[in-house]
Amino acid sequence: MSGTFADALDLENVPLSIVKELKSSESSSIFVVELQGKLYVMKLFHDNGDPGFTEKGRDLNRFRCELNAYRNLHSFGVCERGFVPYYYGYIDRLDPTKFCPHLTHFANDLYNPRGILLEYLQDPEELNCVNYSDSRFQIAIDGLREIHGALIQHRDVYPKNILIARERVVWIDFDVAVTFPDKELMNLQAEEYCQYEMKLFKSFGELLVCIPYPGLQHGLTERTARGSKTGSSSKYKVLLAACCYALVLAKSQFCAPYDALLVMTPCPTFETIARQTPLNTIVSVTVVNS
Repeated sequence: MSGTFADALDLENVPLSIVKELKSSESSSIFVVELQGKLYVMKLFHDNGDPGFTEKGRDLNRFRCELNAYRNLHSFGVCERGFVPYYYGYIDRLDPTKFCPHLTHFANDLYNPRGILLEYLQDPEELNCVNYSDSRFQIAIDGLREIHGALIQHRDVYPKNILIARERVVWIDFDVAVTFPDKELMNLQAEEYCQYEMKLFKSFGELLVCIPYPGLQHGLTERTARGSKTGSSSKYKVLLAACCYALVLAKSQFCAPYDALLVMTPCPTFETIARQTPLNTIVSVTVVNS
């Protein structure tokens, strides 16, 4: 494999093998791939024509958004400092017929997919209220500050886009990001949006560490979730996780303060069911008797 930063990777004479698919959506798919005996993550984007830009100039091409963001992240040293996956370059076009059955869902697109090659993170999990800690969240805040310093607005600053991998805290998913080529083009409005983005993300920290619900007057905190005063540790972790999960799913419907209602029903096994309503999130949790 040969290639330099911001240049297309030359895969003509290097066999690429797809190990497995990690995630798929209407716009892209994420794979673990192997090149020259090393594992990487490849994010491939569907291409059915360039959607162009909005009237205000925002790029609607997800591949281009992700590529421009990682170019800046690399050049500003954010990749090197570990706040985002390391960026190795981009793949201009990949023939899906050569990678069946993994790429069969790209076969009917108008154009062959383009993608980016990133660092492989072993056993990552999304930031949630079970793996939350103050120190991890502070690293995530520092990471978002680094992203803004690289002239990027992430535009999707929710816990699902932060991975915990062997004590690293890593921001991902820049396919709707807005990237500025230089500082002069970041006007006051753009700077204010970065401040808003930081404020929004910090509000999720408050949500992850403390969820109000009937039965605990002052809410369920990280400490009580670990069983210091409330009894069964696992029981309350399930409660907290279910509530956080539902609230994050309903992100587009929420403005501070967040509102949630927990309904508890005895059951011989742990089960959590999250349902959304237009105005509030109702979390139904069944809890084992202990």
